[in-house]
Amino acid sequence: MEVGIFFFRAGLGGGTTTFTAHLFKALEAAGASPTIYRVKARGEQKLRPFGKYDGVQYQNITLEQARWVVKHQPTVMAAPENPKHLVQPDLIERLMRLGMRVVIHDPNEFKIFEHLKDGKLPTRPICIRPSMKKFYPSAVWIPHPYMRVGKSKQAVYPHDQHAVSVARIASVKRPKIILEANRLLSKKLRVELRGAEHRMYTYGLKEKYSDVFQQSGKTFQFPMTFDAPVDICGKYRYNVDMTYFPDDGGGTQYAQMEAMDAGTVNIMHEDWFRVKGELRTHHVATIDSPVALAEMLKYEMGNEEYGGYVQEGFALLEAHEPRRVGKLYLKEMCHD
Repeated sequence: MEVGIFFFRAGLGGGTTTFTAHLFKALEAAGASPTIYRVKARGEQKLRPFGKYDGVQYQNITLEQARWVVKHQPTVMAAPENPKHLVQPDLIERLMRLGMRVVIHDPNEFKIFEHLKDGKLPTRPICIRPSMKKFYPSAVWIPHPYMRVGKSKQAVYPHDQHAVSVARIASVKRPKIILEANRLLSKKLRVELRGAEHRMYTYGLKEKYSDVFQQSGKTFQFPMTFDAPVDICGKYRYNVDMTYFPDDGGGTQYAQMEAMDAGTVNIMHEDWFRVKGELRTHHVATIDSPVALAEMLKYEMGNEEYGGYVQEGFALLEAHEPRRVGKLYLKEMCHD
């Protein structure tokens, strides 16, 4: 079965790009033949590589071609875009009225559809976190897929370095908490920042925290591949992620899943668990302040405690197994 995945972002990068690549592999594992489509003023016959994700490709198509695809294939929008940046402002709405399903990642994405009558979407949205249903009660929750990186299934990574953060370096990721904690730690115990940077934001952080802003290598942006972030996490005992989105939380993010895949223990902020979801505090260690983060990183976690978090992480990843999740997406894409 041929299926289409619409990607409406202007550029690649971030969680929606990672999700789209994993969704491609999940639909493939479920027996479908997926194609990622990007709607442009001019279409192309050729397929282009989608980041550097192995075996994942996309095609540029015109608006007319997009309409044809939605009429003749099961389709889903994996990545949203602000209407003012689209070829036509009502493009997403028009494709939904033809049957395209949409994936909603975060609450603010519902703002894209505020112009619709009563805020009601033409097709039932798919949400990647159960907490999202409070914003759209009739939405269906399906776990976002995660394709394990093979060698990490045995957790054979060395973990010979201490702590890293592979989350994007952006305000919602709250790296200032990490940097304040770094000031309370010896150099050996400090968290290295390895996530993709938002340059204007990062510039200010480097100025203010030049004494503790630690980073390996020359660039933050590791390659857009399935294994790169897992390989990075696998060098460290801990992955630190201070993310907080108001009215969101409780669910998994790819940065944490990649750390789990590597057998690395996640340290997260308690704020993420204000909303109850599938990710719980027995999957990750939690803190509530820079001081608590520093104390956690000084604490010598025993093998049994550390191994408990690792095994809980592996178990959670099973719920996101691509073939099973891909079948759920196919079912929703074929029926509304």
